Amino acid sequence: MAKAWLHLGQLVRTIYLLRYFHDPNMRQQVRTQLNRGEARQDLAQWLFFADQGMFRSGDYYQIMNRASCLSVLSNAVFVYNTLRIGRVLERAKAQGQEFSPEAIAHVSPLARRHVIVNGTYDFSPVQNRHAEEELCA
Repeated sequence: MAKAWLHLGQLVRTIYLLRYFHDPNMRQQVRTQLNRGEARQDLAQWLFFADQGMFRSGDYYQIMNRASCLSVLSNAVFVYNTLRIGRVLERAKAQGQEFSPEAIAHVSPLARRHVIVNGTYDFSPVQNRHAEEELCA
């Protein structure tokens, strides 16, 4: 039975590879997804600047804690950027500009130039709405 599953897996893999080599659209989709995954990994590596991006502690729980914190931090950047992109698109629409879904699909929420990885962040509540809008402008 195990040999049957092994051969079935090889058959499925062979069919996939033949489709991949034959279909340029499929190759483009795979390349796009790989690039997105690499961009996400680049963001996480850029955020994890301490110890040159390596977990140097041998303690499993410390490593898992750091990895979880890194995941939360990279997700926070991702969500912040997504919200910012939405606001920009809303403002453009209010001004009469429209963007095609194809154009919007090329905007990545993984931008990082505006993130200061070794800075001090103030998470205290903003006192008035105008100050919050200036921060997000």
